[in-house]
Amino acid sequence: MEELQFQLEKDKPAKLQYYWYIIIIRRKDFNLNKTFAMLISFLLVFLFIIPISDANAAGSSTVTTKIYSYKGQKYVQIIGGEQKVIDKINKTLKIHAVNAAIQNTYLKKQQDYFYWNTTAQTKYNQNNLLSIVYTDYNFRGGAHGYEEVTTYNYDLTTGKRLYLNQVVQTNKQAVNLAEGIESDLKSNENVFPESFYNFPLSNTSSFYYQNTGIVLVFNPYEVGPYAAGFIEVKVPFSKIQSELSRPFFDLNKNSIQELKSGRIPGFENISFGQTKAEVSKALKSSDREPYYEPEMGGLFWIFEGVEYASFNFGEGDTDRLDHIYLSWKTLPMKTFSDIEKILGKGQKGVNPDIQEEYLLSYRFGDTRVHFASNSTEGIIHGITISHY
Repeated sequence: MEELQFQLEKDKPAKLQYYWYIIIIRRKDFNLNKTFAMLISFLLVFLFIIPISDANAAGSSTVTTKIYSYKGQKYVQIIGGEQKVIDKINKTLKIHAVNAAIQNTYLKKQQDYFYWNTTAQTKYNQNNLLSIVYTDYNFRGGAHGYEEVTTYNYDLTTGKRLYLNQVVQTNKQAVNLAEGIESDLKSNENVFPESFYNFPLSNTSSFYYQNTGIVLVFNPYEVGPYAAGFIEVKVPFSKIQSELSRPFFDLNKNSIQELKSGRIPGFENISFGQTKAEVSKALKSSDREPYYEPEMGGLFWIFEGVEYASFNFGEGDTDRLDHIYLSWKTLPMKTFSDIEKILGKGQKGVNPDIQEEYLLSYRFGDTRVHFASNSTEGIIHGITISHY
C-alpha cells in the first residue's frame, strides 16, 4: 500500500499553541494521483490547525505600534486596544515629538546649522507592557552634539506610565537593583572606574522591559565617555527579587522604636554601645583600614563585604559604637519625601559643614539620624546615625 505521510511538529508562538497533526493520504484508498494527493495533504494540514489559548505563554500584545513624523521629529503611536487607554498614551508619545520640533525651531533661529532631532522605537510590547525609547540629539556647535534617552513604559490595561518604583517596590529590591547595576558596570571596560560605585539611580531613570528583566540606559557622560555612547545595563527580575545575603538599612514603621532603643534597622544584632569586636562578629566580617573623618567623630572602620557602611568606635578597640555612616546604596532611590512618609515630618536645613548639602534630621530618644541630599527634592546620597 503506497501512502504519503506528512508530520509537522507542535509549534508554540506567543499566546496560541498550534498542534500539527500527522496527515496520511493513502493512494489506494482514494485512488488519487501523487500530485493531487500532495495538494490535498497540505490543505488538510491547515484545516486541522487547532488554536488553544495559553495563559502561560510569553504572549504578544493586543496592540501594535507605528512610527509617525511631526515636522521631521519621529514619534510612536499605538493601534488597537481600549480606545480611552490608547488615546491617553498616544497623546504623551506625540507631545515628545511636538516639544522636539519646538526645540529645533528655537535652535535654528540661533544658528541655521543648530538642530534638534528625535527618533523613536518600540523596545517591548508583550504581556500588557509597552516600552518606547526616544533618542534626542541636539547640536549647538562644538566638536559634537549631545544625546539623551527618554523611556516611556506603560501598563496597557490602565494606560498608567510605569517608573522604576513600580519595578522595585521595596527597599530590599532597590538594593538588589543597585547591586545588579554595579556588577554589570564593573564588567564594562568603557565605564569610568569611579562610576562602579557612584552612578545616577532614581525613580525616573531610563529603562525598558525585557521578558526576563529590565535594561537601564545611561546617557553619554553619566557613567562613561561620550565615545562609548549609551551604556545599557541588564538586571534580571531574578536578581531584583532575590534574598539579600548582607544587611541593608530597612526603614519601615517599626524603625522608630528600633532607633529609640539604639538598634540599627536592617542590621541584625548590631546596636550602639557595642565594641568593634562585637560588631565584627555580628557582621561575620573582619575590619579593614579605617579612614579619618574629623567632622563626624574621628576614625571610621569599614568591614569586608560591607563597604557601603562605616562605623566609628572612638580611638581604641574597647571603645563603643557611637556613629554609623551609610552610603546611598543602603537606601537607593529615596528622597526626603519618601523618608517623611515612613518616619513622619523631619527637620530640614542646610548642612553647615558641607557646601550645597541639605539635611533631613530626626531625633528618636538618644539617637539622631541625618539624611543628606544635594537638594530638598533630590536623591539621598548618605545617612549618618549617631547615639549620644
